[in-house]
Amino acid sequence: MTEKIESLKITVINDNEPGKNLKNDWGWSALIESQKWKILFDADTRNDVIENNIKALGINVLEINFAFLSHFHYDHYGGFEYIGRLRKGLKVYIPERDRILESWGLETIKVEKEAELSDNVYSTGPLGTLIKEHALVLKCDGFNVLVVGCSHPGIDKIARKAYEMVGKIHLVIGGFHGPSKNQLDKLAMISEYISPAHCSGDDAKNYVRENFKEKYLDVRTGSIIKLPIKL
Repeated sequence: MTEKIESLKITVINDNEPGKNLKNDWGWSALIESQKWKILFDADTRNDVIENNIKALGINVLEINFAFLSHFHYDHYGGFEYIGRLRKGLKVYIPERDRILESWGLETIKVEKEAELSDNVYSTGPLGTLIKEHALVLKCDGFNVLVVGCSHPGIDKIARKAYEMVGKIHLVIGGFHGPSKNQLDKLAMISEYISPAHCSGDDAKNYVRENFKEKYLDVRTGSIIKLPIKL
């Protein structure tokens, strides 16, 4: 019998917005934890940022079960070199073939279509044309979560795909890639909480904050979110 995911903890290892007593740069990385596993989502740009923040946040790299790379842009995979030094052979789910992570000692698994990676843990499958990108969908007990990298295919399209897979989203978090107001309006229709980060831009953050105040959840380097959110 599949064990349900009862709760989640998301720790933002790096975001464009700095956090107190932590290093940061332009990039995105988060650790997602349940009672069953720990997943590293993306790995920022610089090894020194990842190393410093992982240590400062008390994260044990040896406890990570697998990793997920949204797409092959350096501000999302650069820090995997540091991860590879500590965890040779760690599995990383990727949207298209590239040998760089393997050269750092990691095991890559190409995801070609929508797939269940672990119990109640899904990839949307690669979306987009010029830039192949996939997103992480977590089907939890009474709430669902969508974690995105840069949303090059369109945050509204990615969210719609996740909605088709698991239903209403409790939280969508990550880079939205400078979305339009229309895209954010669509996102608000299917997600209870919205956390624009990384490449989303101040305009997107301000729009969500002003028009969907009850849905907006601010995040930055070092933020820790415990789910489900209970007001």
